[in-house]
This record gives sequence, C-alpha cells and structure tokens, in this order.
Amino acid sequence: MIELQNVSKIYSKRNEGVRSVSYTFDDGKIYGIVGPNGAGKTTLINIIAGAHTQTSGTVLIDNLDTIRDREESLMKIGWMPDSSKLNGFQKIIDQFEYFGAMRGLDYREAGEKGRELMIRFGLPENIWKKNMHKLSLGQRRRVSLAFAVLNDPKNIVMDEPYNGFDPDGIRMISDFILEERSRGKTIIVSSHILKELESIADDVILFENGRMKDEIGIEKLNNSRNVKIILEVKNPDENLLPFLSRLGDARRIGNTYQLITEQDPEVDDLNTTLVKNGYKVLSFKIEKQTIEDFYFSNRKGQNN
Repeated sequence: MIELQNVSKIYSKRNEGVRSVSYTFDDGKIYGIVGPNGAGKTTLINIIAGAHTQTSGTVLIDNLDTIRDREESLMKIGWMPDSSKLNGFQKIIDQFEYFGAMRGLDYREAGEKGRELMIRFGLPENIWKKNMHKLSLGQRRRVSLAFAVLNDPKNIVMDEPYNGFDPDGIRMISDFILEERSRGKTIIVSSHILKELESIADDVILFENGRMKDEIGIEKLNNSRNVKIILEVKNPDENLLPFLSRLGDARRIGNTYQLITEQDPEVDDLNTTLVKNGYKVLSFKIEKQTIEDFYFSNRKGQNN
C-alpha cells in the first residue's frame, strides 16, 4: 500500500511540481495516472519511488515513511523510470550485483535473479555480459524493468513503461503488470497510452497542474450509461454544435461531431431529430465511453 498525505514538491514560486496531493493506493490494484505533459506525473512517481524528496507532506510505503525510514521503505518499492538510470559503460551483470546488494540480496543471488528476469522479459541469455550503451532502446527498457523488480518488491511504480516497445513488448509489459496484481501488489502506471491503461487498470486518475483532478474506476466506466456518439454531417452549420452541447460534452472535428452523453430516449432519437431538422447525416455510430473520452471531456477547453 502507498499512502500520500498532503504531498507537495515546490521548485520555485512559479513552479510547483506537485501540490498538496493526498491519496491511498491499495494492495492488489493497478492505478493509471494520465495527464498532459508538464502536469507533474513524473515528479509524483519520482517522489513515491524515493528518487526525489517532497518539499512537504508524507509518503508511506507499507506504513514506512520514505524520509524517516528511507532504506527500509525503498526495499518495499520497485521503480521503472521513463529513461534508464543505469551506467551505460558498465556490464549489466555487475550493476545487478551492486544494485542487488542495496536491496538486501547477496551478489550471487542478485546475479542469478537478474539473469532469470532478463530471460523472462525476452532478452538473450548472454546480454548480461554487455554494457547498456550497446543495447537497443527496447532492450534497455526490458533491463530497466528487471532492475525495478529484482528483489520482488510489494509495490511497483512505472513511468511511461510502454515507451520504446514494439507491440510484443507492450503485451509483455501489460501481462507482467496483470500478473503482479494477481499476487496482491500495488502498481502505479503513468502513461500516455490510454487504451492500454484501460485494458489493465482498476482506477485511472487524471493529474493536472500538480494535482489529482479527477478519477474513475474502470468497472464504473464499463457499467456507465454514458456513451460516445460519433456522427458525420454533410451540411453542418453554426447551430449544430450548440444543439449537441445541450445533450452532453460535444466537440467538432471537421464535419465529424463527437458527443459524450448519458443514453436516454432523446439520445436514441437523435439521428431522426437531426434528419427532421434538415441535416444530412452521413454516418451515426454509438460506442461505449472510453478512458480517452473521460480524459478529453475533463480537459474540455484546455490546451494539451
């Protein structure tokens, strides 16, 4: 379990990376954190992982304070940053042995565990003999994942874990995350790949301007009456968008309109109503609301 109590990170008067965030991440759940660039997601992940120190507030990892109980709390969390923090000119196996010792493993155990994880994550058996700078981006990301979970921590935080992966790698990451959840772990994933988050997360949090702006449970989203209507009109005019906006969150993209709304008789008859009012509807499709819709409807009128 990870608990944040009024956590802030202030770099300057004009730059507050994280502002008074309080939240509890429970065991056995996957949390997705989404938001625009510069929202403070990476800063939040780094604070939880102990890579940055908060200006104020408290972070508890399984009830251990990350400042007061720093060494013990770090043993409880695995961190996969958005870019590798490993030495590019040192053999991977040597870094596993050194890092493992910091996580309570002896050198031999750390080396063996590191090799097992790299094989599990699809890397060649002899790769631990190489230096990081000789690896491809995807290979470096797999090694970073292995480092994050070397000592089998109870909590895992991942910053853009899908970056650098091909479709097979993306599937591998998602399968791994789901497997760790089944083992009762707390997992926090910051990502711009909203569709992938939707397939694995239990809850998704919208982070903006250093704050948690909103959240939604995937189960609640799936059971929601909200729908997305996508329609294309041959002869749109200035009255169509205001009309659709009466029914929900509407936006126009060329001749295509998207409407997020709760399904009711008026919405069911929308196509007929448009035709009766002289609009030539070229296509009309109703879909379930997605995390992407949740994201954009909450950021309506703002720049991405």
